[in-house]
Amino acid sequence: VLFRSQDVSALIHESASLLRPLVGETINISVTAPENLWLCEVDSAQLQNALLNLVLNARDAMPEGGRITLEAANQTLDEHYAAAHADVRPGRYVMIAVSDTGAGMSAEVAARAFEPFFTTKATGLGSGLGLSMVFGFVKQSGGHIAIHSEVERGTTVRIYLPQFVGDLLAAGAEPD
Repeated sequence: VLFRSQDVSALIHESASLLRPLVGETINISVTAPENLWLCEVDSAQLQNALLNLVLNARDAMPEGGRITLEAANQTLDEHYAAAHADVRPGRYVMIAVSDTGAGMSAEVAARAFEPFFTTKATGLGSGLGLSMVFGFVKQSGGHIAIHSEVERGTTVRIYLPQFVGDLLAAGAEPD
């Protein structure tokens, strides 16, 4: 695993252009990732693989077509949010969201979505490892992942990756 500070905005734009042919002509992909995102210390190949898994799941939830949105923003998760989510440390994160206009999931299915080998796809169409691998990557990166889904309204998976401050701390500067 090669952890390096990454320009997440550039990575998302690059990934989106590679993913467009994989989703088909009935699905539109849009990207909102500003250039002023904080750096994150992650493995770029694993982040691209996570985006691939999330986009392919979104595609599969929209057999008749629809829209996938890749979005990124700088966000601060405060003590209140951390108190409600045991795996979160308060701090600065780059949030990456993958949203779709697909079939959505019930609360029961969404609660199990990150479990290894759990899948709602027909036999032979999914291993049930995609979302669990995304979950593992996020945890290995010191981040947080959340899923929100409504039946018939779509799904949004949000990944929060900690801001990289190593270079700034070494220079004695404060993060932006």
